[in-house]
Amino acid sequence: MRSKFVSLLLIVVLLLASFSTALAQAEPFCGDLSDDDCSLLTAAVENMLDVASYQASADYSAVIAGIPGLPLSEASVSVMVDGAFAYDDSALAAAAVLAGVQAQEDVAALMMESPEVFVDFYNGWSFDMVIAVSISEELAAALSADAGIAIPTEFSVPLILVDGVLYVDTTEVAPLIDGLEGMEGWLGFELGAVVEAAAEQGIFAEAAAQMDPAAMAGDMDAAAAGALVGMQAALGDPKTLEPYTSVERVGDDVVAGMDVAVFVSTVDVAGLLTSPAFIDLIKGLAEAGVLGEDAPSAADIDQAMMMLGMMGPMLFQGLIAENAVAVSLDEPNYVVAQSSLFSWDLSGLLQMAAMSGALPADMMSSGASVIEFATSVVNSDFNAPQDITAPADAMVIPAEAMMQ
Repeated sequence: MRSKFVSLLLIVVLLLASFSTALAQAEPFCGDLSDDDCSLLTAAVENMLDVASYQASADYSAVIAGIPGLPLSEASVSVMVDGAFAYDDSALAAAAVLAGVQAQEDVAALMMESPEVFVDFYNGWSFDMVIAVSISEELAAALSADAGIAIPTEFSVPLILVDGVLYVDTTEVAPLIDGLEGMEGWLGFELGAVVEAAAEQGIFAEAAAQMDPAAMAGDMDAAAAGALVGMQAALGDPKTLEPYTSVERVGDDVVAGMDVAVFVSTVDVAGLLTSPAFIDLIKGLAEAGVLGEDAPSAADIDQAMMMLGMMGPMLFQGLIAENAVAVSLDEPNYVVAQSSLFSWDLSGLLQMAAMSGALPADMMSSGASVIEFATSVVNSDFNAPQDITAPADAMVIPAEAMMQ
């Protein structure tokens, strides 16, 4: 149970730190950019590591619609976050360390060897934000039927973190959570103290051991576990995508009142999936038994990948995988906005499947068939003082009770 609690804290790190300017990518990909543009982008990313306070607003959205076989015709979720953020010197130093962590094994190693980094980060990080969630009516109805309670299509959760205590306004979510009925209002959790106690008691090391891909592989033999570890290392390395990524400065704009240069990176998904490295990776998984007893042979994989390469333009038509970064032109340069988009319009592919008989005509959607995930974060008010204070009427739950 304690390890699960620490894992939950790590999920909080990953979700909330996506806004953190201090956790910007340490080494931006420049590709074929000019020296001046690469220097501008690099300077902006490096300067973000020294930002001690700022404001940020973000929008995360996901849409799945018109997919044959799914119980819902459309499911969409949007999460909007708006708030002020600040770091003390210890949190900034910890954030600089976290900025260099990419793969899961690196996170596990940091948890095992230097759990104090997480302690410093949470005890020195402050924010005052509101998370607003909106879900489609059809999805809300399905969730309500499954949960046995009415799930609203819209709700919000104010959060404040100051002096290591996380305050949550449960007014809108208390009716949705067992055990919180009648506890509407501000609740405080001594998060920093819990993280510190977890580090002292070795819980971070326990959680790190559970994150080991070989341990997660369960009863797999050594070859299969090794193949999984290799796959994770390959796909977790940002440099894996660089040969299939192009980046360009698409122009200048004005964002949050600042003149910015906009850089867009695009991933050649078809090229990645048909690359020799990816094919060898699939073969290795098949040979190790990860894909099961009926795994395709090396010859089968070669043939399938050759067909994928030939049909790629049709299969991946309507697929967009790109990231955009807007950096301020005035010195010091900062990352003002970041966005990502993965969107795949499957209408053409499904029509082709229906024409070939692979998909029954009555399963075709009458509307658009699309899978889309998008993120957008806008930063402003860099290094300006932020008024972040604890709510006066909060009931604080001590760390000892949380650990028990």
